[in-house]
Amino acid sequence: MPIEIAHQKGWENIWLECDSALVVDVFKGNSMVPWRLANNWHRCLAQISPMCFKVSHIFREGNSCADKLASFGVSSKVYTW
Repeated sequence: MPIEIAHQKGWENIWLECDSALVVDVFKGNSMVPWRLANNWHRCLAQISPMCFKVSHIFREGNSCADKLASFGVSSKVYTW
């Protein structure tokens, strides 16, 4: 979803920091995408292809703000953006 938003806003430079090493490996081509996510994955690749896109791993402890927001989102019963 964040990549879709960046695409809709016309952002050209994206640096995705992710605390999932598996997700980073998928973006770098070192792991396969589960087949049930293939359609979404191909759409994502099409959206980032014109962008200057970088992905890197960050340990969860390295981004406490994102970790707290993710924890809040998991426990929240309402949609929050």
